Amino acid sequence: MEKADFSSLPEIFWRKGFPGRSTLPKRKFARCGMAKSNYDKIRMKKIVLRAEGYLELDMPEHALAEVQKASDHNLLFHPNLLYLEGAALYQLKRYRDALYPLGQAVLLEPANLRIWLLIGSCQKRIGRCDLAIESLENALVLRPDSAVAMYNLACYQALAKHPTESLQYLRRAIHIDDKYRELAQKESGFDSLRTLEEFQKLVHPPSEEEHP
Repeated sequence: MEKADFSSLPEIFWRKGFPGRSTLPKRKFARCGMAKSNYDKIRMKKIVLRAEGYLELDMPEHALAEVQKASDHNLLFHPNLLYLEGAALYQLKRYRDALYPLGQAVLLEPANLRIWLLIGSCQKRIGRCDLAIESLENALVLRPDSAVAMYNLACYQALAKHPTESLQYLRRAIHIDDKYRELAQKESGFDSLRTLEEFQKLVHPPSEEEHP
């Protein structure tokens, strides 16, 4: 299997002035195995649970307020909390700002697929499909059988006017999970492919009735 090279990860997030900005003051970051007091662990767990709950309720401002508490208490930030901050900013449509904590999160935990997926979505929404493609390619190196990563990458390739690559990844995604066939029928990101016969055959296969 291809080995992921994360030596140039920062370039994906900060290239050409697309970092967003940190919405919080300086933090301390926790890597795997870094010791913390039991009290801090309990306090951080409560903050994370509350932030997750607010995001599920579509209350991103409240989620950010919980993240702020971790900063105020000078707790060690870990990738999950940074991801939650990015997800809250994403819900607020502050996509550039979201890339800052998400970039920090993936540098601390580069094998986390959901971080890569959200990074790619942010990059797409600021008009940088080229960077979104890079992010999803990294995700597939880590999870080569991820149908959602293939589907998203197919969409970004279509938006970047790369029909051959887009169809390749879409076909692989549908092969793993047929639900992406129906999703592709409605996804506006594939509009540039709709006149292609290959795309139509892929998302509208002949029914059994038509071919007894």
